[in-house]
Formats: sequence, structure tokens, C-alpha cells
Amino acid sequence: MIDFRTDMADERLREYKKIRKNQIDGIESEDLNINGKVHLTKVKILNDIGKEKLGKEIGTYITLEIKDIELIDKQQLENISYILSKQLLELTKDYNSILVVGLGNIDTTVDSIGPKVIKDLKITRHIKRLEPSLIDKNAKEISGIYPGVLGTTGMETQEILKGIVNQIKPDAIIAIDALISRDISRLFKSIQISNTGITPGAGVGNSRKEISKNTMGLPVIAIGVPTLVEAATIVADSIDIIANQFEEFKELKDASKDDKYRLIKAILEPSKFNLAVTPKEVDDLVENMKEIIAHGINRAVEGSI
Repeated sequence: MIDFRTDMADERLREYKKIRKNQIDGIESEDLNINGKVHLTKVKILNDIGKEKLGKEIGTYITLEIKDIELIDKQQLENISYILSKQLLELTKDYNSILVVGLGNIDTTVDSIGPKVIKDLKITRHIKRLEPSLIDKNAKEISGIYPGVLGTTGMETQEILKGIVNQIKPDAIIAIDALISRDISRLFKSIQISNTGITPGAGVGNSRKEISKNTMGLPVIAIGVPTLVEAATIVADSIDIIANQFEEFKELKDASKDDKYRLIKAILEPSKFNLAVTPKEVDDLVENMKEIIAHGINRAVEGSI
């Protein structure tokens, strides 16, 4: 299994392929350039062999990689949300009632995408029940919550959600969270959708209780955005740049990226310097991603695609 920290299935597959040049049993993947702005990667982990190799649960992982998101306009954001909604519609087509959960801390910008998406959703559960004539009969029943974090509430998110699920009995959950990436160039430029659930905080070594079909008793679709990268990753990548640009350091090329990462991590972690890093434009990037995801979910549940 790959050692570096990342929540992104396509990154794990990419790094594994660098180490093992042969075909990978238990894993299927495909790549598609949708337009000049979005590249779609789909990774399917088929069995326990694939699960062990990538360190990810059996299921489907769809990644939308967005080019130059910091420069795109409102119309381009809408186009990307449309692409997202098509993927979500395929995963949610069999469910009429969906609970959308915004994981994270709304008071911490880098961790606020989930809660901010909830505030922009078109919540329909109460309308469908109290004034059904006001809404399209084909629209799904949507409820939403951002349950906060353990340090604020004293309760695990899983515990909160189990109580809600027992009361409102949705057909499925959509959970939105911030992720950690292996590649600094992907921060706020990728969206991962999976049907395997999520473990909040897993990427940064602060795992909370799993939110999945196994624990919740109903399907859990996860939507994640990489917002952080480890300092060890940045340093390891910088070593590659130095090795490629300066002849006197060319011997560094012989070490694999994974080996460099493990070495730097071993140096930084005892001193607590292996920080999680995010771009300085984080406020604007959060707003862009929040808008794409919220509009994508709204379109998917309305069936307006």
C-alpha cells in the first residue's frame, strides 16, 4: 500500500502505477477529457486485492480535475456544476429522500466547504410534506445539516447522524468534506465523488468515526475537495525540482518520490513541523468550490439536467 497521505483514489492509483508497471488486479480506471476545463477520472476498486493495494474501500471513485479554477467566470462555474450534477444523478437516481451532510468547521475557512454547501442547498423535505404543490413532483426530498465538529459539540458526527437517520429515515446520505492531497497543484482544483462513505479527518491523521453504509445502514455518497497538503509532500516535490534543474544534485533522481516523502516526514514529524498547508487565496477558492458543489447537488436532486 502507498505510504503518503492522500484521500484521493486517483492519486494513489497514479503513484502505484509508477512503482508497479504491470496491470493492477482488482482495479479498473478510465480517463476522459470533457472539455478544456475538466478532466474526469473514474477508479473502480473491485475486490479486496484492489482495496489492499490502494488502501481505499471497494467502490467507485470519480474525480473531476478543474483547470485554472481561480480564473474561471460564473458561466464556467455553472458548466462545471452541470458536469458534477450528471455524475451525482447517476449515483442518486434510485433514491427519493436524501440527507445532505456538510462535514467540517464553518469557522475554519479551509474546513468550511461542507457547511457552506448546506447553506446554499434547495431544501425540499418540508415543502414536499407541507406544500407539495409548490415543488416539482419529480424533485427529490432533500434535508440538510452541518453537525459541527467534536471539539464544539462533544459528539461524534456519526452519533449525531444516527439519531437523525433514525428519525427522518432517508434513502441515502450525501456527505461533503475537505480532503488532503498528495499534489499541491490539485488543491481546490479537484472534486472526488465516491459511493464508499467517508471517515472525517482520516487524511490528516485525525480520524473520526466512519460514516458509511456499514455504520449508517444506508448508502453514503461522499463528495470531497482537497484543501490541504502535507509539508513533507511539498519538500519531497521540491527535491525533485532541484534534482532536475541542478546537475550537482542529479543523484537525488534515483530515489523514488515515496522514499523522499518518508525521509522528509521522518525528519519533520518529531519536531511537529509536518504542517498541513493551504493556498493563500483560500477564501475565494472555497467560495468557488462551494458554488460548484451546491449547484451540482441542486440540479441533480431537481432532475433539471
